[in-house]
Amino acid sequence: MRLVVASTASQIALRERAQALIQAKGAGLTSAKNANDALRVLFDLAAAPETGADALALLQEMQVNQVALDLQTDELQRSRAELAFTGTHQRQLLDASPCAQLVLDGAGRLIECNACALGVLGQNLAKALGKQLPELLPVADAASLQAWLAQAQQSRAPLPVMLDVVMPGQSARTLCAAARANPLAPGLLVAWVEAAMPDGVRH
Repeated sequence: MRLVVASTASQIALRERAQALIQAKGAGLTSAKNANDALRVLFDLAAAPETGADALALLQEMQVNQVALDLQTDELQRSRAELAFTGTHQRQLLDASPCAQLVLDGAGRLIECNACALGVLGQNLAKALGKQLPELLPVADAASLQAWLAQAQQSRAPLPVMLDVVMPGQSARTLCAAARANPLAPGLLVAWVEAAMPDGVRH
């Protein structure tokens, strides 16, 4: 089969003629029905001897573009599915971590944390988001907590600290915490584990 390729000038002229005919018939490309009407106009031009070669070339060009668009759409759908799976998988791993993990923004507000952190804070995510860490974590020395957070903002390596915490209605506990500047955005990455094992757990 011989592929017919129209010259640039004739293609432009045919495009203009096809567009004029499409508009004259009240067709357009804003809906599936109008797109079909526009294609019928092109097929009519392809059937005419004086415009057949150029119209066929345009139709072939449209077919190639449609195939490319379909391939791009399929690839985009696959990428979205993979991203959704990866996001869900990472969230499950984060929540299963035995270490409390929090992300603070540049103003020190909580923007993300895992299930372990929420358990220690005694709050649900909706209530905790947007609050400063000192509001969420009642430590014995609030000034030391603020100083540690400020110092960690400048640190590219984890900065450790021991935090004595007294949650309402609970006995005091000591957290072995670390924080560092977020390498991906302004703010802090904070993590901690309990320094003392719960009653009944011994090694």
